[in-house]
Formats: sequence, C-alpha cells, structure tokens
Amino acid sequence: DATYLSIFTAPLKGAYMFSFSVYGHANPSTPSTVSIVKNGEKVVIAHGHQDQYSVNSSKGVVLILEVGDVVYVRLWSKRWIYDDQSNHNTFSGYLLFPLR
Repeated sequence: DATYLSIFTAPLKGAYMFSFSVYGHANPSTPSTVSIVKNGEKVVIAHGHQDQYSVNSSKGVVLILEVGDVVYVRLWSKRWIYDDQSNHNTFSGYLLFPLR
C-alpha cells in the first residue's frame, strides 16, 4: 500500500480556493469521511455512507491564508476511501487573489 500525502504551504498572503472529492465502496459499517485542515484545525468535512453501491462526496472552501499556513486533506480515523489508476480522490487549490 502506498500512502500519498499532499500538503499545500501558502507562498504568499491571499484568498485561496480549495476543493476535494472522495470515493468509497459500499460498506455498511465503514463510512468515508475526510476534512480539509488548515494549520491543524478542521475547516470543512465531507462524509459519505452507503450500504450498497459506491458513494462520492466533495467540498470546497475559500480560505484567507498567511505566508506559511498549511492546508491538507485528512482521512478520519476508522474511515475508508478507495482509489486506483482512475484517481477517484482529488485535492486541488489555487490563489484567487493576493492580499497585503
């Protein structure tokens, strides 16, 4: 199993847009729950749970960041997501505009 970790570190102060999507296989006892985290604090949560078939969930948020702030997606403890070469799970962000 390979674990991939993406952490965004703000290069400048500004307003940034972040979004993510997650994919989970049906499992009656294990939901898919992830959150966008800024400097160690949960900002938004996406949750999906389904007994049959698959489940998708996504979220987006605009954050005001200072230089050096970090943003990443965290999978909650005892939760599952599924991925393969189709890249079902994504995390992206971009600068909307700089601030002084």
